[in-house]
Amino acid sequence: MNKRKIAFIANSLICILEVYALMKYVKVNHTLSLEYYTMDSNLLSLMSSFLFIIFYKKTKERIKDFRFISTCCLTVTFLVVLFILVPMMNFNYKALLLDNELLFLHTICPIISIISYVFFEERSNKKNLGIIFTIMYSLILIPLNIIGVVDGPYPFLRIKEQSIWMTIIWGVIIIGGSYIIGIGLNTLNKINNKK
Repeated sequence: MNKRKIAFIANSLICILEVYALMKYVKVNHTLSLEYYTMDSNLLSLMSSFLFIIFYKKTKERIKDFRFISTCCLTVTFLVVLFILVPMMNFNYKALLLDNELLFLHTICPIISIISYVFFEERSNKKNLGIIFTIMYSLILIPLNIIGVVDGPYPFLRIKEQSIWMTIIWGVIIIGGSYIIGIGLNTLNKINNKK
């Protein structure tokens, strides 16, 4: 089986799991909270994988870019949960990584997307695209926190409860991390496609 067919299967699986997890989330919470980066990154993933499936015989440049952006965002989701939120919640890995719809939104879909992009998909040539959505998310959520429309939803976005310097440090960590993730994904893709 060639790489393109494996990528097609992986993206089909992402679509099925994303729809299942998002529907389950809505059923339990009676809403789809777009203030959560997790929700936004998984919706991007669903859309990019759906477009990949439609155009899989000849991947268009914009779809490669979209898959790259969504994979970067899902990787940010996975790593923030693993290394920031889990320690902040007394290392409750089960609740954040393995329970209910979060098993798919925080763990399985990000892992499948990373594997598919790195090993089986064509690489985006726009290496800085991975950071765009994270910056946009920050530029929307920080003002909403300042005016009190939103509280967080993540501890590092609760800017009224921390110093300006702490907010800047968190911003550098998350946005800088997103940039490094993008470079890392494309580098791994390049290495694997050379093989």
